[in-house]
Amino acid sequence: MSLMPQFHSGGLSAVNRLLDNYENMFSNPRDIQTYAPYFDIRETEKAYYLDGDLPGVQQKDLEIEFEDEHCLNVKAHSERESTIEKGSWRASERLVGDLRRTFNFPTAIDQDHTHAHLKNGVLSLEVPKSTTTHSKKKVDILD
Repeated sequence: MSLMPQFHSGGLSAVNRLLDNYENMFSNPRDIQTYAPYFDIRETEKAYYLDGDLPGVQQKDLEIEFEDEHCLNVKAHSERESTIEKGSWRASERLVGDLRRTFNFPTAIDQDHTHAHLKNGVLSLEVPKSTTTHSKKKVDILD
């Protein structure tokens, strides 16, 4: 995944929604799927700022890890209660299951000073730019 801007309104988004709806007609609503959450990405002279919606994800189910000095992985899992007392599913549209998003930065990133916060289903990351290289490292998520 590059840091190129993505706009989710307009011409192709309607086509993408139609294709998603068509695909969902043939899948079991209880199937766990992997999806890539949407993020807003800002860049300043000194850092990258990422804000992504992770509804239903709890901190214990979230992992943020550096692949190398240019690559950051966000992985998580969300579930919904599987017990239904009465009735049957008419629609199942909420995203549940595994999520994964990889960010490839054009400049080296400072792994030691990267901060993550998860609040009200929104993950916020501050990823400072760096000129030094590091080995693979995990990021702690603060309350």
